Formats: sequence, C-alpha cells, structure tokens
Amino acid sequence: MAHSLPADGHLWTLELEEKHASVARENLAQAGLSDRVEVLVGPALESLPGLESHGPFDAVFLDADKGRYDQYGRWAAINLRPGGLLLVDNAYYFGQLMDQSPEAAAVRRCHEEAVQAFDTVCIPTPDGLLLGIKK
Repeated sequence: MAHSLPADGHLWTLELEEKHASVARENLAQAGLSDRVEVLVGPALESLPGLESHGPFDAVFLDADKGRYDQYGRWAAINLRPGGLLLVDNAYYFGQLMDQSPEAAAVRRCHEEAVQAFDTVCIPTPDGLLLGIKK
C-alpha cells in the first residue's frame, strides 16, 4: 500500500503488540518506506482518536480483532472522505459469520452498519473482503 501512495501521502498501521510493530518497522525500513509509514502500538480503539486530526482519510483497511469490527467500521464511516475506500478483511468470519458468538455478532454489525454509510460489495476471497465506497 505504501508503495502506491502519492508523494505527499502517509500511511498509519496499528499494532497491538510491540513485537509485531518491530517486525513491521524492520520491513518498512528495508523497503525504504519508514518515512511514509508510521507504526502505532497499543489497542486500536485508543490509537484511532489520535489519528482523526490527520483525516479525512482516503482508505481504511480493517484486519483486527473481530470482536470490535463494528466499532472500527463506525470510526471509518466518520473519518473517511466521501468516495473513500473501506476494506474489511475476514468478512465471512472464517465461515462462522452466523454463529452466536460476540465476535461473529460484531462482524455482522459491521456489515449491517456499513451499508448505511457505504456502497458495499462483499468480494468472495477465501474469507471474504467487504469493499465499501463512502457515500
């Protein structure tokens, strides 16, 4: 994603654990992209409010803890520009989307709420990719 940024573009990635953030930073440095990508560490719901002043955003790629997908989707709906792109990975929730677990319910709510703010389609990748264009 960072390779396709315009000259003034910037990408933020959120990692819960420092060990994953360290791997990401190392890979970014090797790719020569450290100056264009910032890796934030900690719970995403705590990091996201700090990013809002950089918005509105062109795109949000969501691949995180499934039990909060609905909350992340709401954040994206508020912070993406009109015409902005929402990509939600694991949209089929590993074949368990209709289960009664709290995680499955959050992923379903993400789908249900996305159609309010986005023109959406679910792309049939092995575990589904919700694609939304903000209205």
